[in-house]
Amino acid sequence: MSYEKELLELKKCIFQKLEEFRTRDVEVSKKEDKSLVTEFDLFISLKVKEIFSFRHPDFHFYSEEHPEKFAFPCVVLDPIDGTREFVKGYGECAVSLAILYSEDIFDMRNFGWIYNPFNGFEINNWLDVPVEKRKVSPPTTHVMVSRSEWEKSIHKKSFPNDIRITPIGSIAYKLGLLASGACDVVVSTRDKNVWDIAAGILICHSRGLLSKSQGKMITKLHEEKFRAMFIWGREDDIAIIEPYLTS
Repeated sequence: MSYEKELLELKKCIFQKLEEFRTRDVEVSKKEDKSLVTEFDLFISLKVKEIFSFRHPDFHFYSEEHPEKFAFPCVVLDPIDGTREFVKGYGECAVSLAILYSEDIFDMRNFGWIYNPFNGFEINNWLDVPVEKRKVSPPTTHVMVSRSEWEKSIHKKSFPNDIRITPIGSIAYKLGLLASGACDVVVSTRDKNVWDIAAGILICHSRGLLSKSQGKMITKLHEEKFRAMFIWGREDDIAIIEPYLTS
């Protein structure tokens, strides 16, 4: 099923809201767990619910800001993955949207979409094309991690010179970049909610990239929360990185 009309309408609404923010500051508050939430997160969450519930009334809705029910079929949404980066003005964030008809990542009906409204980056799992090995000189394995995880833990690990680590915000954005061929591996040392990673896992899977949680392959999106450590990439690239993460 195509969702082009829904996504086009959503992108127009997002663009209009961003134009509004040119004239005033974005409202920011803290949730009970002390994490940040902005009016932009809430706006996108409500707009996605409005657009999809109108055209697909049978869909359940499970968003970070409005976690109504995680049951299939379901819209699974992180309206702005990387809110901290958005507030700081980095733009390293993305809308992470998955349409799940079932828990199985091999289910061809399932759909994943990642969109960064600040630079126009957009990717989905409609394209079934494997990511080829990046060719760089000298040969290196490029790994993306979050800024906070780099600062708190990953920088303490010892990596050889042929492994390049880049800190960048938003797990959804990093998985989109991985699926586009911008890096070789994505690593995360923190637990993730399904809305953080569902779209990225589906998109990576469509490119032949593996998703691992606690050393096991992720083949089902059946939990509301998944446990770290996470690693995404081609099998041979994962084999290069994993020993350094577990040492």
